[in-house]
Amino acid sequence: MGRVLRWLGVSLGLFVSIGIGLGGGCAASGSSRPGSGGEGGEGGSGGSGNGPAGPGGGGVGGFGGGVGGGGPACAKFTAEATQAPAAMLTVLDASASMNKSSKWGTAQLAIKSAIDKDVFDTMSLGLTVFPSSFVNPPPCVCAYVGLDQATCNALLAPGVSCGVSVLPQVPVAPAGKDKTNAPTGVRRQMYDWLVAHPPLSNGDDGSPIYDALRAGYESLKSENIARRMLVLITDGGFSCTSVASPVRPGYADDYSCPDWEYPDSVNSLIAAARTDPNKPIFTFIVGVPGSNSTGVAVDGFATPPYDMLLALSTYAVSGSPDTVDPACSKDATFMQGGAAPAKPCHIDLSNGAQFNADALAQAIADVRGKALGCIYDLPPPPPGEQIDKNQVNVNLTLDGMPQSLKKRTDPLDLCPQDGCWDYTQDGKVQLLGKACEALGAASDAKVDIQVGCETILK
Repeated sequence: MGRVLRWLGVSLGLFVSIGIGLGGGCAASGSSRPGSGGEGGEGGSGGSGNGPAGPGGGGVGGFGGGVGGGGPACAKFTAEATQAPAAMLTVLDASASMNKSSKWGTAQLAIKSAIDKDVFDTMSLGLTVFPSSFVNPPPCVCAYVGLDQATCNALLAPGVSCGVSVLPQVPVAPAGKDKTNAPTGVRRQMYDWLVAHPPLSNGDDGSPIYDALRAGYESLKSENIARRMLVLITDGGFSCTSVASPVRPGYADDYSCPDWEYPDSVNSLIAAARTDPNKPIFTFIVGVPGSNSTGVAVDGFATPPYDMLLALSTYAVSGSPDTVDPACSKDATFMQGGAAPAKPCHIDLSNGAQFNADALAQAIADVRGKALGCIYDLPPPPPGEQIDKNQVNVNLTLDGMPQSLKKRTDPLDLCPQDGCWDYTQDGKVQLLGKACEALGAASDAKVDIQVGCETILK
C-alpha cells in the first residue's frame, strides 16, 4: 500500500493428438482418386499418369511438392499432428498506473489483435482483471492517520483498490472460429469487457497481483482440459498484502505498513501451480513500461523496495523454466538488494520505445507457442504395420509455406539457423531451433509426420 498511502497522504510438453490420414496405395496423404498428377512444388517432383493424386514429395531439406503431385512410393502413411485442447487465462493489470503512458489502450489493442489470430481457434480463452473492487483500508493505515477502524473506514471510503474477483470477468470458454467482431463468443466477450471497463482507481495504485494469480489458478484448475496456462501482463507493483485474506507478511513502505509483496511468496505460489501433480499450470510473465522500477516513484506512484526486473524474471523461471530464453539469467535468485538480471527471463517490454500494441500482441502469441511446445507423439501405425524410426520424416507448413525438416545427427546441434528435429529420450518427435521458434510465432501451422521413407539427415 505504499502506492495507496501516497493517495492517503495527499487527500499483469505440448500435448498432441494425432489424426491419421492414410493415403491410397503408397501415396503419402490426400484423397485417392484417378487423374493426372500435378506439378511438384520447389524441391519436390510432381506425379504423372493415373495414379493416386496427392501432395508431391519434399526435396531434401527443401520445400514439399505442390498439391496434386504423386506422393513418394516409399511412404506408407502420413499423420497430421494437431494440438490437444488448451486453456489460456490472461490476467491483466488494471491498477491506476496502467492509465499512464497509454499502457491501458495499448493492452486493449494488443489482446484483441493476439486472440484474433487463427492459432487460438482451438484454444479456450478467458480474462481476469485486477483490482476489481475496493476494500476497507488496513489497520496499519488507520493507525498511521490516528483513527479507529470504524472512523477510518468511513472517512476513507470507498477504501483502497485491492479487491480481486474470485471468478474471471470473462470465464474460460472455447474460442472456436468466432473472432472479436462476431456477435457472440468468448473473444467478443473479452473485447467488450476491455472496452467497457477502464482501470479501477481511487487515487491509489493497489496491485493485488498475488491474489489475482491465486484466483486465476483456481479457475483454471476447474477446466477439464489437457493444458493450462496463465499469462500475467503487469507494470509491476505487487502490493495489498496487508488487506489480503489471510494477511501475508511484506516489505514495509514509507509509512511502516508492510504492504509490498515478498517475491519469495510469489515464487512459491507460481511454482506450486506448475508442479501440481494433477493439474499443472504454466505461468508466463509480460512486463510493460513501469515494470523496471527499483523503489523510486514512477509516474507519481511509489514502487516496491527492490528491482522489479529481477523479481519478474524469477517469476518467469518459476512459472515455466523449460520455455524461457536459454540465454537469459535463469540462475538468478531474488535478493532485496539484487541488481537487474543481465538478460531477464520474462517477456520484458518495459522499454517504452519498444512497447506498442504489435509488440505486446506478438508476445501473447509467442506465449502460446512456448507453452504448447514442439514435442509430438509418433502416430500409431495402421493395423499390421510397425514404425521404423529410421524411416520417419517431418514436414512443417508455416503460414502456407511447406518445408521438409532434416533430423540432426549431432545431439549438440541446436539448429538455430535452419531448424531440425530429433527424437526425445522417450521416443517422441521434437522440433528444434529455428523450426520450433517459427512454429510458435506462426499464425497458421501444420506438422506432418511421414512414415516409410528413409529419414533425411542433417
